[in-house]
Amino acid sequence: MRQLRYLFLLALGLFSNASESALLNDFSTLRWENRLIIVNQPTDPDYVLSLMKNHSEGIVDRHIVWFILKDSEALTNYSGQLSESFMSNIKQQYRLKKNTVTLIGKDGGIKSQGSTVDVKALFLTIDAMYMRQREIQ
Repeated sequence: MRQLRYLFLLALGLFSNASESALLNDFSTLRWENRLIIVNQPTDPDYVLSLMKNHSEGIVDRHIVWFILKDSEALTNYSGQLSESFMSNIKQQYRLKKNTVTLIGKDGGIKSQGSTVDVKALFLTIDAMYMRQREIQ
């Protein structure tokens, strides 16, 4: 009975640690698995959200996680939780300006930045990348 109690406490501790580590603080845990599109403070966040949702098939196919950063919240297709410091960490790390669209490759480097959200153009940029070419093959 004592061993069962210790096993329960151990399992409980593992699950509580897992939920804490699931908080996304920055993009380091997404590196090498996902490409990122960050839209910082767009003039029409609802329009950008609809664009992302309308291109969901291409987004999934290209392993894209997108973030629409508003003043105090982030809209995203990321399935986990964001930490309280996530937005400030990202804005500092990539020095994001208002109304910018940033494409970050799987290696964590900025691949393009612009002021308009053109999902098809972002897809073309991604499809021209060496790593994406290998994924297609």
